[in-house]
Amino acid sequence: MNKAKRIVGAVVACTILGGCQGGGSGSSISANPQQTASQTPGGSGSQSVFGQSTSAQTTLLLIPSGTQSLGVYLRNPWTGALVNHGYVRTGQTPSAIAVGDGRYVYVANSGSGTISAYGWQSATNKLVSLGPDITSGSGGLSALAVVGDFLYAINTSNSTIAIFTLGANGQLTASSAQSTPSLTSALSGTNSTLYGLAANSIVPYTAGADGTLTQGTATTVSNTIVGASTDAAGNLYALTAAAVHSYTPSGNGLTPLQRVALPNGFTPTGITVAADTVAVVGNTASGTEVVYYPIAGGQMASSPTDPVTGTGTAAGISASPNGHYVFVTNPTRDDVFAYTTPTGSSGSSVLSSALRTRMSPRAPVSLAVHITLQAQTLYVVDQSSTAIAAYPANSNGALGTPTISTTCNSCSNPADMGPSAAAIGPSGQHLYASDWAEAGQGDVTTFGMLAPNGALGTPSSIPAGLSPMGIALDPSDRFLYVANSCYLNGGGNCAGTIDGYDLNQGMPSAFTTGFSTNTYGAYPMLLALDPTGRFLYSSEFAGSLVDAFAINPANGTLTLAGSASTGTNPWTIVVGPAGRHLYVSDNGNGGSQTTGTVSLFTINAANGTLTTNAGQSSLGTTALKPLGLAIGPMGRRLYVAMQNGALDVFTRTQPLSAGSLWSWTPTVIPGNFTNAYGLAISANGKALYVLDNCTGPNYNNGSIQALAIPAFSSSLTGTSYTLIGQYQTQSCSVQAIPAGGLN
Repeated sequence: MNKAKRIVGAVVACTILGGCQGGGSGSSISANPQQTASQTPGGSGSQSVFGQSTSAQTTLLLIPSGTQSLGVYLRNPWTGALVNHGYVRTGQTPSAIAVGDGRYVYVANSGSGTISAYGWQSATNKLVSLGPDITSGSGGLSALAVVGDFLYAINTSNSTIAIFTLGANGQLTASSAQSTPSLTSALSGTNSTLYGLAANSIVPYTAGADGTLTQGTATTVSNTIVGASTDAAGNLYALTAAAVHSYTPSGNGLTPLQRVALPNGFTPTGITVAADTVAVVGNTASGTEVVYYPIAGGQMASSPTDPVTGTGTAAGISASPNGHYVFVTNPTRDDVFAYTTPTGSSGSSVLSSALRTRMSPRAPVSLAVHITLQAQTLYVVDQSSTAIAAYPANSNGALGTPTISTTCNSCSNPADMGPSAAAIGPSGQHLYASDWAEAGQGDVTTFGMLAPNGALGTPSSIPAGLSPMGIALDPSDRFLYVANSCYLNGGGNCAGTIDGYDLNQGMPSAFTTGFSTNTYGAYPMLLALDPTGRFLYSSEFAGSLVDAFAINPANGTLTLAGSASTGTNPWTIVVGPAGRHLYVSDNGNGGSQTTGTVSLFTINAANGTLTTNAGQSSLGTTALKPLGLAIGPMGRRLYVAMQNGALDVFTRTQPLSAGSLWSWTPTVIPGNFTNAYGLAISANGKALYVLDNCTGPNYNNGSIQALAIPAFSSSLTGTSYTLIGQYQTQSCSVQAIPAGGLN
C-alpha cells in the first residue's frame, strides 16, 4: 500500500472509529528535567520565563493515606492550582510525618512499627526513598518530631520515645530509647525543645548534645488535648474539645497566656499556625469548618473571624510555609481543600478545587521546597508523516521552529503505521507513542527527552496489539497502558485489548505477572488515569461505553470495575484536575444527529466506578462531532473541539459548590478552523493550542493555532481569546502534549 492510501485508510479509521486521536488530549503536564540554566530554546517573542531551567520555591504537601502510600502534591506557582504529583510507597498504616533540614521526610508506620525516609530532589522535582524502612520496635508509632540532629518517635504501645540520629544525607541511625509518660503525640519547639502531648497534659523535654531528653515540668490542660502547634516566637497553642490554650516557654516549663473558647457546636480535629493567625479545623452539623484567631505576641483574638464552611469530615490541617494558605484533609470524601488565610480586611476563601487523594487521607504536612522549572515544549503527534514534532514555546504561548523525530524506525510492521497518540512519563524523561497499524500489530515507541530544545532521542520500539491507540501512564512512573483498538482491514469483528507494561528506568516491558493483555470491548480507543493512580478509564467507541479498571498497586494489573453508558461513539477522555469527575466527548459520527455531546461522570473514590453526574449528565455542543477536550487547571473552563471546525468553551464559576453546574450554552471561540481535533493547554496555563487536522484528500495542510487564554470572568466572550500565532504542520496532526514548568 502506498503512502497516500495508507493515510486515507487512517483518516477513514478516524471518521468511522475514532482511530487517530490519542488518549487524554490536553491532560498531560510534564517537563524535561535535563535542561540546564544556560540552555534556551528558540521561539518568537520576548524571553520566556520557561526559556531556561531555573529554580523556584513552592509548597510541597504530603498526605499519608490508608493505602500504604504517601501522596505528593505541589502548588503550581503559575496557575495557583494544587496538583497531584504522584505517590510513594510507605509501610503499613502511615500515621505521622516529620521533616528534617527542610528536605528530608520521615513517615511513622504504626501498623508495621517502622519509619520510612525520603529526600526531596529539586533537580527532578521528586520525593525519593532513602533506603529500606527502619524498624522502631513494635507497632504503635503515633508521632514523629525532629529536634536538631535527632528524630524522636513516640510509641504508644510501650510508652517510649525512640531516638534516631540524622545523617548527613538524611539517613537514620538508631541511637537509644527512653521511657515516657503515656504520650499520644509530640511536636518540636525552639531552643532544642520537644513537647510531648499526653491526654490532658503537655510534657516539655530538652534535647542534649547526644539526643537524650531531660524532662521538664508538665503543664495540665483542662479537657483532652486534640492537637498543638507553635509559632515562630516559640509560643505553643494547644487545642482541646472546648478551647484553644496558649503558652509561652518559661524555664523548664510553660507559662499559660490565654484560653479562648471555640464556637458552640464545633468539634475540632486539628490546629496550625498560619502567619499571624491560629487556624482550627473541625466539624459542625453542616460539615467541615475552618475558624481563624488572629494572634499578636502569643495573644489570640477573643473570637474567631471569617469561618469557612465545606463538606465532609475534616481529619487534619497544615499551613503553607509562608502562612498564606491552609490545607485540610477530608477522609469521608478522600480529598484535600486549600484555603487562603485572612489578611487585614480580606477574608478567607477557597483557593482551588478539592483535590482527590488516595483513600482515607490523614493529617497533612507542608513544607517549602525548591523546584526546577523547565522550558516549555509542545509535542505534536503528526500521524501522516509518522513523526512527533517538538515545538519550543515562549511564556506567551508562541511556538518556535520544531525538531522532528520519526517513529517506526524499528517498528515490527512499518508499512501501515503512524503514531496515533503519545504521553509523557511523570518524571519528564521519556515520551511514549502508540504506533497505529491499519491492518495488524502495532508498536509502543519510547523516546528520551533531550536538552536544550526538548528534541527527542533515538526511538526504541516493542510490539503492541492490533491498531494501538490510547496510551496512559501511572503517575508514579511504574506502569504504562496501551489500548489496542483492533481496527482490522477496514473494520473487522475482533475484540479490543489493553496491554500493560512495567517501566524500568523509563523503558517498557510487557507485564509478566497477572496478565499481559486484558481482552475486552468494542474498539477501545482512548485512555485516562485518575490523578491518584488507582483507576484507568477507556472509551469504548463502538460500544458507546466508558470502562473503568482498578489498578493493582503492587503489580499494575487491571480488574474491570464497571462500565458506564455515554453518548454515541465516545472519543476523548479527560479527568478533571481535582480527580473527582470524568468528561467524555461523544463524537456521534454524524449520522442523523444534529448535536454532539460531552458526557459528565462522577468518580467513586472507593472503587473507581462512574455514575452520571448529579444535576448535569451531559453538555450539548453547538456543532457536530466533538473530538478534543481540555480542562483548565482550576477546573472552571472546559474546551471542546469539533470535527467540523468549531471550538467551544463551557464555564462554571463555583467548581467547589456541590450544586455548581457548567454553563448550558457554550461560548463559541472564533478561529480559522476546518477540522478542529486535539486540544492542549500550555504548562503555564496561558495558551490554548488547537490542532486543525488535515482534510482529505490533502494530507499536508494541518496546522496549530495558539490562542491566548484571558483571565477568568463570567462575562467573557469568544473574542476575548486572541490569536497568538498559526503554525503549519503539513501533516495530519492528531494530538498535542504540553511539557514544561513542573515535571
